[in-house]
Amino acid sequence: MISNRTIGTIGLVLLALMLVRQEVRMDQIEQKLDRIDSVIQTGERMRYTSSDLDCMTRNIYYEAGVEEATGKYAVAQVTLNRLKTGHWGRTVCDVVYAPKQFSWTGVKILTKPDTGLWAESEQIARRVLEGYRVPQLARSLYYHAVYIRSPNWADPAAQVGQIGNHVFYDRAKGSNLSI
Repeated sequence: MISNRTIGTIGLVLLALMLVRQEVRMDQIEQKLDRIDSVIQTGERMRYTSSDLDCMTRNIYYEAGVEEATGKYAVAQVTLNRLKTGHWGRTVCDVVYAPKQFSWTGVKILTKPDTGLWAESEQIARRVLEGYRVPQLARSLYYHAVYIRSPNWADPAAQVGQIGNHVFYDRAKGSNLSI
């Protein structure tokens, strides 16, 4: 017969192993992010709330969760660029949930997040809010997935380039919004 004390000890050991595993996972994510050479630390830190972090993490995860890290940074960059204009709202959450801007926000039932991809999205969200940027997207306000051919708003003259499965633009057709 196993005593309650033994069961408690086993439980503590399992919990400690889980915490160590999670810490190793976060270290691996951090090392992977440090190797990205197309993202720089700009010093453009912003004050942010836990809600801002959560909204940014959700946006990164549901817009670019399966992308390489640079693709995740790119989505976050556009989100912050939109915040700078004030056109889509005054907080990260306002921008993310602005009507018809990010496709995932219109989905009634979202898939349960993959814990590893969520952790990476959250780490990138934190880093972007603390000043990491994709320099080539400094003025980009729009993007679309590569499988969408020439959306009616896309201005070919304002196309900046492609990162992962998204094409980025500094402006939309007929728009006077800019950074």
